[in-house]
Amino acid sequence: PRILAMVAAALALFALIPGLRIPFLTLSAILGWLAWQTARAPKPQATKPKPKPERTEARPEDLLPVDALAVEVGVDLLYLVDERQGGELLQRIQRTRNQFAQDMGVVLPPVHLRDNMRLGSGQYIIKLRGEEVGKAKVHARKHLALDPGSARGRLKGIATTDPVFGLPAYWITDNTVLKAQGLGYTVVDVATVLTTHFQEIMAAQAHELYDSAQLNRTLERVAADDPKLVEELVPEPLSRAMVLRVFRNLIREGLSVRDAHTILEALADYAGRTRDPDILTEFVRQRLARHITRRFADEDGTIHYVGFGPDAENAILRGLQATEGAPPTLVIDPTIAQTIFLAIQKHVETFSGTSPAVVLAPPVARGALRRLLERVLPDVTVISSAELLPTAKLNPIGVVSLTNP
Repeated sequence: PRILAMVAAALALFALIPGLRIPFLTLSAILGWLAWQTARAPKPQATKPKPKPERTEARPEDLLPVDALAVEVGVDLLYLVDERQGGELLQRIQRTRNQFAQDMGVVLPPVHLRDNMRLGSGQYIIKLRGEEVGKAKVHARKHLALDPGSARGRLKGIATTDPVFGLPAYWITDNTVLKAQGLGYTVVDVATVLTTHFQEIMAAQAHELYDSAQLNRTLERVAADDPKLVEELVPEPLSRAMVLRVFRNLIREGLSVRDAHTILEALADYAGRTRDPDILTEFVRQRLARHITRRFADEDGTIHYVGFGPDAENAILRGLQATEGAPPTLVIDPTIAQTIFLAIQKHVETFSGTSPAVVLAPPVARGALRRLLERVLPDVTVISSAELLPTAKLNPIGVVSLTNP
């Protein structure tokens, strides 16, 4: 219609021009061609309104998955993960994961970092499989000045306690950092506090994160070099669940499972004698003597230990109760047990060396004593002389005695 109207207007214009005549045949041809073009032109269709997207609610099964590891921070701590603002938390946590793989043989799962509107100012929480395993409060964009025990004087700042090691500390501003360092304080930023806290929690919980999938990858890695070792060990005489239990036992007590070949060789050697994972763990530990000696020695290669006097050692050996195929248990008088616990705690806590002090137990009683101690002193390491190299340098820092505690 628009085209026809334009043609009619043109013809009317031509009619006004003197002496211009349009033959009838030509006019008919023009009108016919325009009618044909109009007929074949697509007719505009009425546009239908777009349907509004239906509001779908989350399905119950979508709410089931949980993150293996997560760190949630308050809104004012989001700058820690924003690289545009100089945030280094992502890189630091990645370095922690790399260090764990190298030191412990454990690959930590990816860590999900996110904000949590329900957290207060400066708060953060660390979650393991959806459950909170660590929580603390810091002060955004400030520094934490820690007193290692030798700092002199007080600082102008917010008095607090270090959330990781429980040391007295102050939250200070940038312009107080140099003064704090001059007084002997150790000064760290917020990202360091959070990362150190994360490392300590992972050291205590890493055994839970070493799952069957990691064990499968470990077995595949060893089988690539020594297929017969794996074939003759798993699933007979030892099931994957038994092998996994041994690996977790080692990690739980701070030992690395990176040398999986040695661990599996030890299991293959002793699987014919027992299938109990706890007893097998003791045999594996003895095979890892080189690693254990290095693990708990200081920079001079010396292991500082708490030993047992004859009376305390006899009480422990008399209290051992063993059943066929099961690890021994330690049953001793509660008064004697308390005396032993307090003496160990006193010697360990008063030692101020660069490496932690350990408890040196009789080989046959090491596992049972460790299981008894972990209820009251979970951070104390228990080793035996059978787990150390003959050349290990030992330094006694205390003796547990029942007659002179």
